Parts: sequence; structure tokens; C-alpha cells
Amino acid sequence: MKGAKRVLCWMGLGVAVTLVAGCATQDHLYSQGRCLTCINNPVTGEPVNYDPEQQPAIEKDAVAASGDQEVSASSRHGRFSMASPLDVDTAYARVRSEFGFRSDADFNPNSNSDQWAMMDNAWHFDATPGAFYQMSDYARQAVNGAEHSLVLKTQIQRDGSGSRINVEYLPTTSAGYDGDAMGEALEERFRMALR
Repeated sequence: MKGAKRVLCWMGLGVAVTLVAGCATQDHLYSQGRCLTCINNPVTGEPVNYDPEQQPAIEKDAVAASGDQEVSASSRHGRFSMASPLDVDTAYARVRSEFGFRSDADFNPNSNSDQWAMMDNAWHFDATPGAFYQMSDYARQAVNGAEHSLVLKTQIQRDGSGSRINVEYLPTTSAGYDGDAMGEALEERFRMALR
């Protein structure tokens, strides 16, 4: 019984720390009406770090903040593919190192903050060494002198003796964001990492 009380105490403390630390914020990433960075209580299903009523207002504010230059979701979300002569495992190691993708091993299972981070919809990791890697995480990229935060998804698969890399990206904010310039900057960064 003491063990159960201790677990409940730690869970309550973790929720309290999360809320006090400012998790109830409006800075969330939405894609196609779905919040990618929002967290629900696994027991009650209730929102922990967001107000579901605020999402439409956030989208309207983002468009209003862009002024006359309306930023649509399609111009913000981008994707590209490339081939590399590197084998799939080498390509994975270089891309992971360059962009800081995290695997399961990078998280401490005894840490509440790491457990919360693994529940974030922006993070994903799946690997079949020698054949396939799929990763998603937050990344930063400088474009036109400004650094932008984005969700970066990468799939690396074996293609003969080389590899095929498929990339998708979506900014977490739209202020000062140029989708075309972001695509060019990311593609160049991938090419440099895969040399």
C-alpha cells in the first residue's frame, strides 16, 4: 500500500510541477486541426497543458500576425526526398547526429519529464538496422538570419547499396517563416550531413 501511495504522490508532484512550470501555454503545434504538442491526462483524458477552446483563436491570431502575407498550412508544411550513396546505417548515424534526433535510449524511464517528452506527438523513433529508420523530433533551422523551431520527420530506407531519405517539416510558429527558404536550407543541410 505504501508503494501505491508513493507512486500517486510522484504522479501528483509531476503534474503539479508541469503545470507550475508553464505547460499551460498557447505555444503549441497544430496540424490539420490536431494538436501535436498537447498532452492529455492518461487517466481522465482531460487536457493537461492546453485549453482545447483556444486552438481556433491561435490559428486566427497566427494569420492576423502575418499581416497581408497570409501563411497557409500547405505553404508552411514541406517535404522533399533525396538519394544517398551511403548505406542506410551510415546515413542514419549522420542525420541523427546533425539534427539531434532522440531514440528510446536517450530517455530515462525513471524520469517524469522524459516520460512526458516521449508522449509528445512530435517525437517518434522506429528502427530496423540495416533496412529502415523513421524519426521525428523537434529541430532548429536558421533561415535568412532567423532561427526557427520545427517538427522534423525523417525516413531513411535502404535503396540498393545506398539509401533513400524522405523528409517532412512543419514550423512550430509562423512568424517570419518562409517555407521555400526553409525547404532549401534543410535540403542543403541534409546534403552536407550525407557527404
